[in-house]
Amino acid sequence: MLKKILYGDIPFFLLNLVKSSSSNLKYYRYIKEQGYARHLYLFANEYLNKDIQVYKDEQRELYYVLFEDKRLYFRKDFSKEKIIKLYRSLLMEQDIRSPHHYIDSMNEIRSDVFVDIGCAEGILSLYLIRKVKHIYLFECDELWIAALEATFEPWRDKVTIVRKYVSSVDHNDEITLDNFFKEKYNQSLFLKMDVEGYERKVLDGCKMLFKNNPNLDFAICTYHLSDDEKIISKFLDRYNCYYINRRGFFRHKLRSVVIRGCNY
Repeated sequence: MLKKILYGDIPFFLLNLVKSSSSNLKYYRYIKEQGYARHLYLFANEYLNKDIQVYKDEQRELYYVLFEDKRLYFRKDFSKEKIIKLYRSLLMEQDIRSPHHYIDSMNEIRSDVFVDIGCAEGILSLYLIRKVKHIYLFECDELWIAALEATFEPWRDKVTIVRKYVSSVDHNDEITLDNFFKEKYNQSLFLKMDVEGYERKVLDGCKMLFKNNPNLDFAICTYHLSDDEKIISKFLDRYNCYYINRRGFFRHKLRSVVIRGCNY
């Protein structure tokens, strides 16, 4: 009830008072009428009411769901109920109506190599697995490794799991994209970054990549830190990138959520 008042009733009243024609009123009205939801999408019920079947791979002792015609595995410590909730959330976030979606459709992927930085379960990589020539999955959480290996086992010849943090330095369990791709500047790459506020560190470690690789696409999350939009946009402007700032209601307020663009 408190969140409904804080994120619905009060902002709806104030915005309606000062700018009753604002298109943003629909979000606050939704909370005001329907109650608070972490994923404030006006289409959310399409997914919240979706029947999700969770299966057990007895040999691996892992649960999975069928994503399209492919198995998407989850961590061993996740219950069926948690997997259902998470999977619905993943589908909602990547709906084209969500500001959190990374790509509009598979048709816009022009890159040969997809780089999934902060991949977790790897759902977007699984979506693109038959489209691109190679995928690099950067993930350090050991609890996700077994799930990723199971998910991408049918395509193990075109998937590389890198158990390092992508960062601004090369040290122990950290690596920069500049160092990782230093001999591969001629590859067309798509960089997807969702690393809980470390996006700017990742970018700080791939300046040469942005400077020297003429075929670079990206989708970068900009909502983790309050000044992400400003800092990340400034970086992209420095390398004359073209990009679209996807804004929407996410995590309690209207904000920049994902910047999608390229350097050509």
